[in-house]
Amino acid sequence: MTLKEQLIREIEQIPDTLLSELLDFLLFIKERHIEEDITEEEKANIISSQLAYQEGDYLTLDEYEASRG
Repeated sequence: MTLKEQLIREIEQIPDTLLSELLDFLLFIKERHIEEDITEEEKANIISSQLAYQEGDYLTLDEYEASRG
């Protein structure tokens, strides 16, 4: 039996009351793994882009298409 099959078997046996916690934990692990694969430069670019977006520094799709002529 593969690890994935074992995990699925355990999920099928877990009480419904714990499914939400299990999903939260899985998403946390998945996000942490993705963050480990991102370089410091990429992290800085993401933060910079998020700040610019929050300040309204972006183009709508219509504005972008109009600028392309």
